[in-house]
Amino acid sequence: MERILVTDLDGTFVGDDAAMHALWSELDHSGVVLVFASGRHLDSIETFYAATDAAHGAARRAEACICMIGTEIWELGPNGYVSTAEWSLAIAAGWDVSVVDAAALTLDGLEAQAPEWQSEWKRSYLVPAGAAATVAALAVAVRAAGVDAKVVHSVDRYVDVIPGRAGKGEAARYLAARRGSGSADVVTCGDSGNDLDMMRPELGFRSIVVGNAAAEMASLHGDHVYRAERPYAAGIREGLVHFGWLTAAPSL
Repeated sequence: MERILVTDLDGTFVGDDAAMHALWSELDHSGVVLVFASGRHLDSIETFYAATDAAHGAARRAEACICMIGTEIWELGPNGYVSTAEWSLAIAAGWDVSVVDAAALTLDGLEAQAPEWQSEWKRSYLVPAGAAATVAALAVAVRAAGVDAKVVHSVDRYVDVIPGRAGKGEAARYLAARRGSGSADVVTCGDSGNDLDMMRPELGFRSIVVGNAAAEMASLHGDHVYRAERPYAAGIREGLVHFGWLTAAPSL
C-alpha cells in the first residue's frame, strides 16, 4: 500500500523554503505520496507551485489537493488536477448554504471573508480575537436551523462553516481509501485549529504537530501524535523519522 503524507500548506509545509525543498526531494525519492490539505482554493495552490517551480527550477506537484478546508478534492492527472466529483455528492446531504448565510446575518462580530474564499460548500468569516462566544452562537444558530455543519475556528480569527460530512479528516480518509491505502498508511501534519479535524484519533492516522504550531493545538492528545521541536517542513521531517518513514540522515 502507498504511504500518504497529508499536510497542511501554510505554516506547516510552507515557512522555511530550504527545509521545504529538501523534504520534497526526499519524499519524491522515498516514494511517499504527498497530499496537500489546505484552506486555499486550487488557483491559490497553483500560484504557490509557480513560485516554487521558479525557485527550484523544476515542476513538482502533490498527487492530490484537499482544498477549502476539506470541501474539495483534486487529484493529479496527465493534464493537471481533476475535481473528484464524487466527494461533492458525498458531503451534500443535510447542507444548505442559504441557511448558513441567514444565520450569520443574525450575529454581530462576523465579517465575511473575500468572495474567493466562499463556495457553495463553505462560508468563511473573520472574528475579533477572543470571540469564542460568537463562534459558538453561530454553531448553535446553524444547527438549530437543521443544517448538518461543522464550524471551524482557527488562529483565534478565522471561522469556516462547512458540511458536517466534510473536513480535512474525512477528505483524507476518503482519498486514502480511494487510493487503496489504510489508515495506518497515512500521516497527517498541521499547525492550527483547522488541522485538528484530520488528527482525530478515531481516524486511525498518525499525526505530526510542527514546532511552530498555534496554542490551540495543545488540545490535541494521544499516542498517535508526535510533537516536533522543529518548525515547518523540518518538523514534518522530524516526525516522519520518528514514525520510521524516513531515515535520520537524508538519503537523496
